[in-house]
Amino acid sequence: MTHSLSDAEQMVRQLIEDTNRSKFEPTWRYELTSDVDNIEVTTEGGVNTLRIHPCWLRFVVAQGDFKSCVADEIGAWRLLAQLTGSAA
Repeated sequence: MTHSLSDAEQMVRQLIEDTNRSKFEPTWRYELTSDVDNIEVTTEGGVNTLRIHPCWLRFVVAQGDFKSCVADEIGAWRLLAQLTGSAA
């Protein structure tokens, strides 16, 4: 199954909108960048940025692994932040 980058990016955009609508703090945004190997979260000025490599994103969407590889990254970040007391 082939997915275009625009289809994959739309999935990320919807994930970010849903996350921000859920009223979790801080606010989330995303960035497609080849500066990361796969995916990472950065925090600056009260905003978390989900940084995603576009080729990796297309791959995980095509494999049907969007939830476990991308969506669950926000949940994992929040859990780690709670455990370390570093964010809300």
